Amino acid sequence: MSKPTDESIGLDVAWSLQGFSAKLKSRLLSALDRAGARKIDQKGLEQDRKQALHRAMTDVQLALIATSGEALQERIRNDPELAQRALTLFSRAERQAENFEASLGLAVEDLKNNPSTTAEGADSPDVLDPDFLNRWENYASGATSEIVREKWGRVLSSEIREPGTFSLKTLRIIDELDQETAILFQRFCQSRIDMWAPELLLDLSSSELSSLAQAELVLEAELPSTISFLETINGAGEKWWILKNNNLGVVVRQNPRPPCITEGPFNFDPIHIADGKLKLNMIVLTKVGVALSAIIPRDEEAVFRRLAEAISKDAEGSAIFVHRNPDGGMSAVTEEAVAPPAEVKISTE
Repeated sequence: MSKPTDESIGLDVAWSLQGFSAKLKSRLLSALDRAGARKIDQKGLEQDRKQALHRAMTDVQLALIATSGEALQERIRNDPELAQRALTLFSRAERQAENFEASLGLAVEDLKNNPSTTAEGADSPDVLDPDFLNRWENYASGATSEIVREKWGRVLSSEIREPGTFSLKTLRIIDELDQETAILFQRFCQSRIDMWAPELLLDLSSSELSSLAQAELVLEAELPSTISFLETINGAGEKWWILKNNNLGVVVRQNPRPPCITEGPFNFDPIHIADGKLKLNMIVLTKVGVALSAIIPRDEEAVFRRLAEAISKDAEGSAIFVHRNPDGGMSAVTEEAVAPPAEVKISTE
């Protein structure tokens, strides 16, 4: 497949691909080229029929279509049932094209609003996988509601940002996902950090989590999975625990420790001490769940803030949200001056 140009798809001057990285632009154009030379404007997509015909059909093909049309007309005159089937077929094809274009338009809108991508390496592909596009087109063509169209639009925009996010199996599971399970998963993702969510923040029952596991979105295990805090000290030499992720985190006071932290053998409480370490129970996403979570907006800072609030619920100031400084240190983010002091040094032990 030859690479399309801006002109070949008739990009409206109302918006442009300026500001998009070269690879992001190339992947987007590979998807748009598949749409058959459609025109994009600020609101979505419009068919550019003349341009599509010019690119997609030769004079011979047009002649064949005309001849076939005449033959079909002759048969329809003598076969009302055939005429009805033809009308049904054309109507279905028109609806599918409308669904497909609407989903594609929403993908473009999402890329316009957030064009960033993390897959910019030399080894990352310039075009999308044809197998992915084939399957995506099939699912998007059946998206009759705005919610479903938005879902498939975000799937495409996420795949354009980072090719390989959605396998064919993942697309199938997304298509088969019922609305109730989808809503449960959205609730789950409100507490997501990376590929997991702390049990302490989830408001889902065991049966609801089981439903997510049966949908292959989260892992189900007999014993809870945990993540350990690191030990750290503040500027005054006081011991704290820290759990961090890139530029965000939460610190927890060791002495006196918050009442919600328990200790003892066979302890499965949401946050507890085991083997001398502070551990947090977590529910882990499956590979499919990670891919699907990519299309759900989230606020990781809000999750860490909520985690600090939950841990310090009965002991104000015992857990604090922190963020990374330009110099690499972690600083407390509070409305009032509370311990620990602003600078938090992570232990190397």
